[in-house]
Amino acid sequence: MSTMILSGKRQVVLPAELCRQVSLAPGARVRVELAPNGDGILVRAAGGGEKKPASVLFDRVARRGKPLSVEDLQGLAVAKKQGRP
Repeated sequence: MSTMILSGKRQVVLPAELCRQVSLAPGARVRVELAPNGDGILVRAAGGGEKKPASVLFDRVARRGKPLSVEDLQGLAVAKKQGRP
C-alpha cells in the first residue's frame, strides 16, 4: 500500500504500478465513492465498457520473438482479409 499526499486542490496522484494493475491510463475517468463501511474511499474505473488504450496492454502481454515492423503488420492484416494464413 502506498501513502499519498492530498494537495491543496484535494488531488492525489495514483502510483503508476497500481494504475497498470487496474488498467487505468492517463485521462481515464474514475468514480470515487465512500466505502460501504464508511471507513475509506473507493476509486473505481468509471464505465466498465470503455475501450482501453493499447499502452495499458503492453505490461499485460508477454513479449515473444522479435518486434514486427509496421509494414509486416500491415501485410499480415491484408493476408488475413484475403483469407490467407
